[in-house]
Formats: sequence, C-alpha cells, structure tokens
Amino acid sequence: MDDSAPDDLDSQARALLESWGVPRRRARPRVSRSMMEAEEHTIEVPSGSIAAWRLGVGPAILLVHGWEDDNALWGPLADQFSAIGRAVVSLDLPGHGFSAATDCSPKGAAKAVREVAKALGPIDAIVGHSFGCTAAIVALARGLEAARAVMIASPVPRTGPHRRHPDRELDAPREVVERAFAIRAEGEERRKQQIEELIAGMTVPALIVHSIDDDQCPMGNSERMAQLWPGSELLLVDRLGHRFVAQDSEVLSRVVDFCETY
Repeated sequence: MDDSAPDDLDSQARALLESWGVPRRRARPRVSRSMMEAEEHTIEVPSGSIAAWRLGVGPAILLVHGWEDDNALWGPLADQFSAIGRAVVSLDLPGHGFSAATDCSPKGAAKAVREVAKALGPIDAIVGHSFGCTAAIVALARGLEAARAVMIASPVPRTGPHRRHPDRELDAPREVVERAFAIRAEGEERRKQQIEELIAGMTVPALIVHSIDDDQCPMGNSERMAQLWPGSELLLVDRLGHRFVAQDSEVLSRVVDFCETY
C-alpha cells in the first residue's frame, strides 16, 4: 500500500474544498433596472476592484446580495426605497457580477462591504440576503456603522448539514468528495462558535427574515440568530423560498418600515 495515499487524498480533498469556495460567475453580468440610472463606482480592495452603485442623495441603505447572485436581486427593494426618497447603495461582491476582485471568503466579502460603505456612505442601514448576511455580520463586527440591519434567508449560524453540490461533485472521485465533506465538518463547530459570538455581540437592532420553505438555508438558522442577536425581531413567512423572499412586495414593505423606524 502506498503510504502517501492518505496525504494525497487529503490534498485532493482540500483542493476540491477550495474550488467550492470560488463562486461561479454568470455568463453575462447584469445591473438591476433600478440601478441603471445610478452613479457607478469602482472601489479597490486587496484582491481587486469592486463594482458598486449609488442611487439618490443623503444617508443610504446598503444592499448585499448572496452567493452566486448579484446586485440585480435588489431591484424591487431599491424601487421601494427610491419611492420614499431614500438613497440606495448596492455592489457586486468579489467573484460576482462586474467585480474583478476575487476574495469572496467571509473576511474578503466583509472587507468589500466596508470599503463600499466607506466610499459611498454615510450608511443608515444594511440589508443582506443569504451569504450577504454573513458578509454583513462580519463587516458590522469589524466596525461598519449602521443604525439598522436586516438579515434575509441567512446561512448562519448553521443549524443543519452543508447542502450538497451534485453538479460540482461530479468533477472529483467519490472518495475525494466524501473526504472534503469530512474535512469541512471537522472545523464546523469552531466556525459556528465564532459567528455566534459575533452575532451575540451585535449592538444594532435587526430584522431577521426567513421563509419556512427555504430549501437552501434552514429556517432554524434565522431562529437561532434571533435568539443570539440582542434587540432583534424575527419575521417568518412561507411559500417564498430562498431567493424570492428578498423580492416579495409585502416582505419588502416590512423591511422598508423597519429601516425607516428610529
């Protein structure tokens, strides 16, 4: 038996994990209709440039999309804020849309959020969807100032197993895939504890939104977040899935009301 086989399996598994951590861009980047008339900005971060947009004047609402999504998610919410004269800032996270930056780790994404807020602020509130919640939480913990936060369909703190990636798993032998999941699971409790500590230390009021039928991020994530986040409010809805919950008109009206209440 080749003594190097276990190490080789681990190295292949870690390389596979790293590839899973790289978002796949859409073939054609897009800008939401609301942002087509906005000021377009390019903001530098360590791993490259971030594409960002600002619509309106005065203190703004910062919108942060999720994994393998982009700024176009926020068209309906941007419209609602614009209708009441509220400025909106959106961005494409690293590895997404028009942003050339590549580091979309939680720290890299949070860095991009903070730099956009610094360049295009002042920021009154931050709204995150899916992975955008993770980026927003880390950004707030690292000094981003906001009076309100909204977390929609959050993947953290994780209360269930990682979702499988059948299409990506086809790229590697089954034993490599299973070892990759095992390696990821080894550090899961530590990562969960870290994000829970950040959430428990939040000082900004939060509205936490989740659809019961979300098949990508369990509802339990948001329930746990609401338990940990001081002064938070939990809004559970149904039949809106993972993405449409961030575009439903009734949900968005609640988001706008929450962000405008001081």
